[in-house]
Amino acid sequence: MPGLTKILITAFAQSITSFFYILILMMGYLQIKRRMHLEEIWLGFLRDTVVNQLMYAMLYGMITGLVASTLIVIIGVPLDLNTILVIWPFALILTLFNERYLCFSYAGGIASLLSLIFGWPKIDVSAVIALIGILHMTEGLLIILDGHRYALPVVMEHKRFKPIGAFVMNRLWPVPLVVLTVPAEAISAAGGTIPMPGWWPFFGMQNESGLMLLPLAIMLQYSGLAVTALPRRHTRLTGLLIMLYSFFLLGLAVLSVRFVWMSYTGAIIMPILHETILHFAKKSQLEGNPILGAPWRGLRVLEVLPDYIGSKMGIESGDILLSVNGKSINSEEMLIETLGQAPLYLWMDLDRRGEVITLEYRHYRRGEDKLGIVFVPRKTSRYFQADEQGGLALRLWRRLVQRNNGAQN
Repeated sequence: MPGLTKILITAFAQSITSFFYILILMMGYLQIKRRMHLEEIWLGFLRDTVVNQLMYAMLYGMITGLVASTLIVIIGVPLDLNTILVIWPFALILTLFNERYLCFSYAGGIASLLSLIFGWPKIDVSAVIALIGILHMTEGLLIILDGHRYALPVVMEHKRFKPIGAFVMNRLWPVPLVVLTVPAEAISAAGGTIPMPGWWPFFGMQNESGLMLLPLAIMLQYSGLAVTALPRRHTRLTGLLIMLYSFFLLGLAVLSVRFVWMSYTGAIIMPILHETILHFAKKSQLEGNPILGAPWRGLRVLEVLPDYIGSKMGIESGDILLSVNGKSINSEEMLIETLGQAPLYLWMDLDRRGEVITLEYRHYRRGEDKLGIVFVPRKTSRYFQADEQGGLALRLWRRLVQRNNGAQN
């Protein structure tokens, strides 16, 4: 086991410096930079830098990538090098049409079907299903741990209530990864050979000799909308659902080793079930009961920005601000007027889940200190549209169509 640990750590270190990982980091940087434009529109400023956001993503990606790599090696999920060379670029091509298609469920499912029906590419479908199951287990863990970070507060329309407060989650994680592959020449580069149990690898040929640890990198992404629950609770539920999906895929992978027809089932159901989960997750938020509607009395807190008075006082998303220094508050104009007349001491009455609480803040500097609170407006003409913008190819096509229409007009 110490020998296996040494080889795994060596290969994992190589994955962090690999071309794939550097390419993924560049893609991640550009995507974060583009998404931060939306944050500037809604908040008027940026809560953090692109570099800091990327660093957080790298940290969580490395931790979960090491966990996934360990599972891949211990269980024994070998992939032919050609499989990797087909699925990875295919996923990048699909991303041109929609960024969420970078998920291997789509590229892996299509490649597996082509292999089963036409014999090309020649891949071990059971191993592909198992690998995608492990990757989604990793994705689910990332969503639970980090999916709520930098959730963007927005205002939306709703069928029964408008406006309502909501949160948009857009997270991505560059994940360095180590996978098992077949070529024998490079195994010495990973640190040599070590004896393994007779059942290993579980997928593929038993007692397979000449397996190597190949450094690789992928990007896992999560986009979500929180309307019926706050971001942390919503991402926990979503992450658990993704992990259940991963266990289902692993079960299919194990069965497909003995039953060939299960390989067809896995190849077909991987992208369909993944798309179904995303569709119903979004639909449930858009059609469910919002928890951040404008109240009949007071101001609903949508978001509390860190390092401001509101955060220091302990105000939370969902609270209803009822009064400040004994004066009732029913609009942001009333709040501004009251704060402009406030002494050095603030006390606020808030409705928190049906219970009225009082929070205090001493040494208030009028005209200098800011609450740092985003409220749900009672009336607005600016709404967030929960529409997918598509990938680079679709965005370029739309721009060309718009320019062509503009030229004709």
